[in-house]
Amino acid sequence: MKKIVIILLFLFVSIANATVSVESFTCNGMSGTVVVENGDTFSCQATIKNEDTQNSANIGSVSLLVSGSWAEATSYSGTGFSSTLGASASTTATFSSIKAVAPGATNKFQAILIDSSSDTFVTDTNVNVVAIKTISVSTSASSVEEGDEFDVSATFIAGGDLGSASFTWSGTGGCTVSSGHTATKDVGALSHNGEASRSWTILQGASDCVNTITASGTSSSVTVTKSKSATVTEPNADSSSSGSSTTTSGGGSGGGGGSTAQTRTIKEIKSGESSTVTFTKAINSIFIEALKDVKNVVISVEETTSPGVPSIQNAYKYIKIYTTNISDGDIKSAVIAFSVNKTWLSGKDKNLVRLNRYNNGWSELNTEILSEDASFIRYSAKTPGFSIFAIAIKSAEPSPAGPSGEPTATEPGSESGNTTPTETGGTAETGAGATGGVSESQNTVILIIVLAIIGAVGWFYFHGHKRKYRYDYHAEKKWHHKN
Repeated sequence: MKKIVIILLFLFVSIANATVSVESFTCNGMSGTVVVENGDTFSCQATIKNEDTQNSANIGSVSLLVSGSWAEATSYSGTGFSSTLGASASTTATFSSIKAVAPGATNKFQAILIDSSSDTFVTDTNVNVVAIKTISVSTSASSVEEGDEFDVSATFIAGGDLGSASFTWSGTGGCTVSSGHTATKDVGALSHNGEASRSWTILQGASDCVNTITASGTSSSVTVTKSKSATVTEPNADSSSSGSSTTTSGGGSGGGGGSTAQTRTIKEIKSGESSTVTFTKAINSIFIEALKDVKNVVISVEETTSPGVPSIQNAYKYIKIYTTNISDGDIKSAVIAFSVNKTWLSGKDKNLVRLNRYNNGWSELNTEILSEDASFIRYSAKTPGFSIFAIAIKSAEPSPAGPSGEPTATEPGSESGNTTPTETGGTAETGAGATGGVSESQNTVILIIVLAIIGAVGWFYFHGHKRKYRYDYHAEKKWHHKN
């Protein structure tokens, strides 16, 4: 008899619950495709309706079943729903703390169990679990000197479908992205397990460069990131992270004062070949073409306020450039690239900037503009050798000689290039002066020549007429005597 009662009760509950069904289903407010980050928890809500328009329905339990193993659990219990539903009434069950543990684009739910009845309404929901599955970073060198360049490459694999993805480089230790490269590089859309790679050229700073690459992916309103770093050491960096710079004392006229030198080493330049080293202050780079094989060439650049030589008018910077294991006689050609801050140039003519070299006096080097940006103007000048240099505005007239008899500035000629570097670093004028005339010494020579010609012509004219006069005088006297 008890068995018959139990069976009848079970049939009654089943018949009653058969009128209850899932009317809507969302996760984090999204329906259809739901995007969640791998490792995060989220919640879903199911609206359950009593389809019977005349009788009420009872609900004992509600469970959400997961298809596969992409979530932490295989089922999640619903809470917050009404246990009794009137005719045509609805209630909402919430499934909390669902945790995604495996990225993928097509994750599914199996069904919702309302007591013993299975409703498959939730199978239309797709859960896109997104992540940066893996990221790798590599560098072209493990150790690079300050001012030299190296490459950084990164690759990542997407988890889930990403609507957009990108890489971003950041660095510490004074290293920067080289010209022509940007820190952030876009990838575009990536499907699940899709792979993307990008690379950067980096300018080494004064100390070890820690390169950090962050991969980022976005789908719907969910963004996922993952970072990895690789370090490139600066071999000359000391414990105070001053890089390859060494502190030296200024000297010469005007007193001392500390300054900082940047040093670069070129392992070898073969005869007829060239090499370029870069710097990070007013001097941007130095190009050297060698006449013969040279090895372990050391180039030091030091900005100073005490150059130890007569000052020059309108100076922006004084720079000492000195070398070891190479002399001026070993150099076929050398070019110095430098930058001038536009703030200092305010009110000045940028076309009159010159690089001046000191060698038994100041001489201007032919200087030309290379490029210009919002903050700096970049110039280059060819030099016959290295010594002390001054970046300055070209004077309208040559400056008078200093107390020692050495000029403080010289006018090398017209801006079109009428100057030729001499072996001592001076300039030889190949044309007329700035006004197109001749020099004072040339005027003196011409005047002497003209006076000599005038004197000769006068002498011949005078003596010729004197002879003729004497001849006529005697002839006339003879004529008078006869008569």
